[in-house]
Amino acid sequence: MKVEDANSEGIRGWGCTPPGEPPPATVTTSATVTTTPPACLPPFVTRGWRRNALYGIIVFLIILVFLNIALTLWIISTLKLSARGIGPITIIKEGIRLDGQAWVLDNLIASTLSSQTGQPLSLHSYRNFTIIVSDENHKEAAKLFLKRDSLECSGRSFHVRDARGEEVFHASREEVRVFSETLSVSGAGGLAVRGALQTPVVRAPPAADLQLESLTRRLDLRAPQSIHLESRAGSIDITSHSDIQLDSVVGAIKIDAPNIIISNLKEAKIADNPAKNMRKKVYQLCACGSGKLFLAPSDGRCSVEEEDQELCR
Repeated sequence: MKVEDANSEGIRGWGCTPPGEPPPATVTTSATVTTTPPACLPPFVTRGWRRNALYGIIVFLIILVFLNIALTLWIISTLKLSARGIGPITIIKEGIRLDGQAWVLDNLIASTLSSQTGQPLSLHSYRNFTIIVSDENHKEAAKLFLKRDSLECSGRSFHVRDARGEEVFHASREEVRVFSETLSVSGAGGLAVRGALQTPVVRAPPAADLQLESLTRRLDLRAPQSIHLESRAGSIDITSHSDIQLDSVVGAIKIDAPNIIISNLKEAKIADNPAKNMRKKVYQLCACGSGKLFLAPSDGRCSVEEEDQELCR
């Protein structure tokens, strides 16, 4: 019989050997009978554990790779990624094409914004909408600011053109021009001009009156050649609180009408002694055959001498 030391077989606590007691001795007889304690773990765990750990890591990596592939395919299908763009965003030769709506949370910097052929382009903002044009030094040159209830435009000048490219409206600090054929003001208050208004024609619309009025100051009509007042189907009334004065520096004042009526004239009293009133110049108004008016002495005749040809010319 041979008794072997338990320290040569293994470590306490491995297998089913209690950690606190020494392992049982192995008894060897002539029949060579060996008794071993039963094992608590499967043999493939206790034998070749490094290989098993490697297999486990490989299996974990395979699972992780398949999860990454599945997640990538899900992201591609959700965002609709393709070789030409992302979902509604398509990269073309001229730039980027967007189908649908786009939400811009910050600044949008672009050289051109255009819609597809036959489709409108809508820009929507909840508060305000601002368009800024700057120079190479990032200094503001022009600005269009659209509020909820107003529109502001700042720049050196403001131009409005029609479909043919011709200018219709021009505004700057120096002047404001309207290039259309007719400027119509339909408001009840009319058009108020604080400075001067320069125009070739002032015309009232059909079935409406034309009124030129200055409430607190005077009204001047000036032209380098002539001023023509015409009423084809009615009359022209000139009313003044004080005097109405018609002056012609070089030419004449012509009134062409079949009847000339001057009403509300004062009538002079007949003087008993006309010689006493000779200091006051009193004349009589005479008319030539051409309609030209001239003055004659109050006690004379309305006649023109033959030598005086310039008077009735």
